Amino acid sequence: MIDTPDGTVEVENPAETLRDEHGLFEVTSPYGYVFQVTCRRGARMDVREISEPKSVKIPDRVRWRIRRISHNVA
Repeated sequence: MIDTPDGTVEVENPAETLRDEHGLFEVTSPYGYVFQVTCRRGARMDVREISEPKSVKIPDRVRWRIRRISHNVA
């Protein structure tokens, strides 16, 4: 569950982390791609790419950053 004070966590597998979540999330790949992910318990995730990296570099660690945008999903 993503309940950190700022709503952000770093993980190796975002699908595993978001599996039982409900809400709207911003997910940033290790390569800088940003996705908006809508999660509803018991349903598939809706993933939409919202930006590409300006320059691609090899990250030191393969970690994804997940930030909760909202608990409410229409």
